[in-house]
Amino acid sequence: MPVITLPFGALEANCHIVHNGTDAVVFDPSDDTAAILGILAEKKLTLRAVALTHLHCDHCLGCADIAKATGLVPLIGLEDWLERGLLLCKGMCFGMELKPFQAEPLVPGEVAWGSLNCKVIHTPGHSPGSLCYYFEELGALITGDLLFFRSVGRSDLPLGDGEMLVRSLREKIYTLPGAVAVYPGHGPETSVGYEAIHNHFCRA
Repeated sequence: MPVITLPFGALEANCHIVHNGTDAVVFDPSDDTAAILGILAEKKLTLRAVALTHLHCDHCLGCADIAKATGLVPLIGLEDWLERGLLLCKGMCFGMELKPFQAEPLVPGEVAWGSLNCKVIHTPGHSPGSLCYYFEELGALITGDLLFFRSVGRSDLPLGDGEMLVRSLREKIYTLPGAVAVYPGHGPETSVGYEAIHNHFCRA
């Protein structure tokens, strides 16, 4: 499979390792950096980037450690980067320590991480800078907390916007091929086509 998922933390956020057998990108890094590095070594993958779907603390617990271990600065949506003081909890995150880390903004559009080609899609709603990552060649989409199996992300947190979240889904996600596999920020994988039909919170 092109995506390896490692749930972590009190809220069981999903860390996703996307790879094509040669290169890899880690999304929302787990707090267990050793486990991530072990998988990369076992599969002989070259880590090309570390990226976040959004800047809420339960998705950032491993950022400081993986940056130290690899020298890669985590990439985040520009709007979340600008509002990081409001979005990022300080100190403890659901009983776990959130270590300070540096990050760099990522511009939406086409990007190549080694031999991995990705379309970075700005999908605000859960947070202003939420990003989804579409790997067309792999048929995989990383959605963070925008879209879950038969559910959607919260929009009542600071800087959330429910109407914008629905617009992001209908205009930017449900327009992708239905067979594309969705790897969300929490819970099991699903597909674009399934959610467009069956999602009780937002259908196509």
